[in-house]
Amino acid sequence: MNHFLIRGGFLIYTNMEHLINYIDYKIVISNEAYLIKPFRTLHNNDTSPTKEFFLQQMSYIYFMYSPKSNYNYITDLEERKVEILKQEGLPSNFKESKDLLLAIEYYKKHTTTLSSLLLQDTEIAINKVRKFLRDIDLTAIDAKRRYIYDITKITTAIKQCQELSSSLVGYRQKVEKELTEESRARGGNDSKKIFEDGIIL
Repeated sequence: MNHFLIRGGFLIYTNMEHLINYIDYKIVISNEAYLIKPFRTLHNNDTSPTKEFFLQQMSYIYFMYSPKSNYNYITDLEERKVEILKQEGLPSNFKESKDLLLAIEYYKKHTTTLSSLLLQDTEIAINKVRKFLRDIDLTAIDAKRRYIYDITKITTAIKQCQELSSSLVGYRQKVEKELTEESRARGGNDSKKIFEDGIIL
């Protein structure tokens, strides 16, 4: 979603997804991010010279909630968190502070589109079908010694998985497009809330 920032007395556009990016295996934070109150608060709270904890929190936001995160295949957020903490070198006892939760909610609000919601729903649906296929016991029989699972149920589930996978690719492409194109119509709605969203003036 597009957003507005005040810089040098001029109203400019920015895309929330561009505020935090993952480029060449490292988190890159744009200058505009420091103009937004929730992110600025996280930055100011970290008084260390390297701002290491601030960078860890921004990494956490990106990998947990960006529609472009490569951890989105993990649909259970607690499982995703554990994997991110382990793979990205974050402390295992990492906790979301009140300020971090505010930044997360702000980030989620301004990166959510219909396509990104459909993308999430499709990922969840695929995982449910995969779980069904993984848990099937083809030897299971009922009281009358008849096989419980009909082969047609299995082939139907596989077909559904294939169709959902195709939809997943399409939604991902659409999300990428939405996150890189600015929409002035939606941006106009955001401008009415510029004072509510904590933008530096």
